[in-house]
Amino acid sequence: AVLDEAQYVKNRSAAVSKAVRGIHAAHHFALTGTPIENRLSELWSIFDFLMPGFLYTASEFSERFEVPVMKKQDEAASQRLSAMVSPFILRRRKGDVLRDLPEKLEEVRSAALEGEQRKLYDAQVVSMREMLSSIGTSGEEKLRILAQITRLRQICCDPALVFENYRGPSAKREACMEIVQSAIEGEHRLLIFSQFTTMLEKLERVKTKYGLLSKGAPNVEQ
Repeated sequence: AVLDEAQYVKNRSAAVSKAVRGIHAAHHFALTGTPIENRLSELWSIFDFLMPGFLYTASEFSERFEVPVMKKQDEAASQRLSAMVSPFILRRRKGDVLRDLPEKLEEVRSAALEGEQRKLYDAQVVSMREMLSSIGTSGEEKLRILAQITRLRQICCDPALVFENYRGPSAKREACMEIVQSAIEGEHRLLIFSQFTTMLEKLERVKTKYGLLSKGAPNVEQ
């Protein structure tokens, strides 16, 4: 049994996780690019498909590893867990595939919020602080907090993602399109990723402003 995109079973109580644990096979394999995204329990859930009981029960795993590592930064517990799982993990690195590939270059660019965008962001921060001062700890209220954080991130990208009638500037949108224009002039190709598909739609609409259509630039796609 080969489980592709195994991160989809990271939630042990989800229906898909319960379903795959019921598959009977002589051997089990799991393929994933992100075995751990948020919590160590996600690793436990994948191993529960591969080797049920190897990492103890979920509660024992939490007590032995997740709490010590995630909350107490217990290096010894982290090393013990690594020693247990590493013999069963085959990790393919870039150099294992093509040894002549150059090292990845990263460049971080900052875009400062100004004017109307800054005012909208500050107003959202004030609103969120007021909400936090009176909010409880129920699951529903935690979701409200996450929604407010997402709203802040959207305003940083482009206030038009939150406010339909917004027609003002967006520092991040402007910075992104400048990079796109520069890259196209240099005859480079780009991939643009965003967690908000609506942000990609905004970039698609403003590309004519930069004359990108006349230069044969492809559509901005996710």
